[in-house]
Amino acid sequence: MTVTAPPAPAAPSVRSVRQWATAVAQSLVCTALGFLFFLINFGMLLEEFSHNPPEGLLGMYGVDALVGVVATLAIGPLRFVPPGRWHSAAHLLVATAAGISGWAWVAAAIGMYRLGVRRRLVLDVVAVLLVSGMSLATMVLDTRIRGTDPGMLELTTMGIIVVLALVPLLLGHVVGTRTELLASLREHAASADREREAAQLARDAAEREAAALVRERDADDARVRAEERSALARDMHDSISHHLATIAMHAGAMSYRDDLPVTELRRSAGTVRDAAQQANRELRTVLMTLRTTGGDTPLATVPTLADVVQRCREEGQDVDLTWVGLTPEDLEGADRSTVVTLARILTEITTNAAKHAPGAPLAITLSRADHTVHLHASNPLPASALHASTSTGHGLLGVQERARLLGGDAKHRVHEDSFEVEAWMPW
Repeated sequence: MTVTAPPAPAAPSVRSVRQWATAVAQSLVCTALGFLFFLINFGMLLEEFSHNPPEGLLGMYGVDALVGVVATLAIGPLRFVPPGRWHSAAHLLVATAAGISGWAWVAAAIGMYRLGVRRRLVLDVVAVLLVSGMSLATMVLDTRIRGTDPGMLELTTMGIIVVLALVPLLLGHVVGTRTELLASLREHAASADREREAAQLARDAAEREAAALVRERDADDARVRAEERSALARDMHDSISHHLATIAMHAGAMSYRDDLPVTELRRSAGTVRDAAQQANRELRTVLMTLRTTGGDTPLATVPTLADVVQRCREEGQDVDLTWVGLTPEDLEGADRSTVVTLARILTEITTNAAKHAPGAPLAITLSRADHTVHLHASNPLPASALHASTSTGHGLLGVQERARLLGGDAKHRVHEDSFEVEAWMPW
């Protein structure tokens, strides 16, 4: 596991007038305060030796002034040095100057503060060692020039120097930690914003996908309804063509035969009238449908209902068709559109049962109540089909569409363990 050092704060931009003004102000303030400390210390030296201090001490104070001026003037521009080796070396050198020069103490405090902001333990230890070591060396040299031995005063001074060095370092640590914490919080906030945006984009994409699925489903439903309308139009076309052919045949016979008796003419005229009325009724049923050209199938008749049941039984399907209040003969006088629709619905129901409940018995009831013909189908569902949803439901949708075109309706449901389909239409 690799441990990385905390990120160092970036150096201020050197192009900013405000930053340069801050740098110049730091240098001037450090120089002024350092000069003030120097004057106090030098005044105490003159008073101690009655204005005649040793030359060695005067030399040390000269070095103090020179080092202090350089350190205080440099501390301001050093803020533009980016964090790195040169930054560390320059500020350690300024911190070391505090052990030689009292003038440089304010600049050294700023340098140690900047080292503390970087929160590098090695730099902190080196800075304290350099300041304390250089201060000890200066103190030993001072006592030798004075001709005295280090005592309790010197040891106390060393302790104060170490404490004074630790204060800006610790303050820098606090500021650096706060800066890093704020940066981390900003990063977390920005990350949270990005996650929210990503989640919102994902939700939008999911909504668009759901909308696309709905549109696709609607398009499939519309296609199935259109196909059923076209199939019904095709069936009605065949039926109407049959009625028109009947009308043309009897009308032609009446126009060419002059020897027909009155009773025969009346019978033919009645046949023409009935065929025209039946064709007119069926024509109204399909005025809003479309006609397709391919896949024509013969027009359903009453025996087709029994044929559908017989075909299913021959294929091994258990189908039971029950007539209630209605007989096959009653359908002979009904509209062919009703017969066709019943045949199509019955075919779809038997196909659906064979697909989803193979081997299960299918009970179908065809009944009539007043002016409505009703078809009910029920078959038990196997356990595997109770929770399955592989069917698109287009066949049942076609059943409903056919019933609605005739003024009826259809519905389906799962009742307990059985699947039921109901369809009804006017008689």
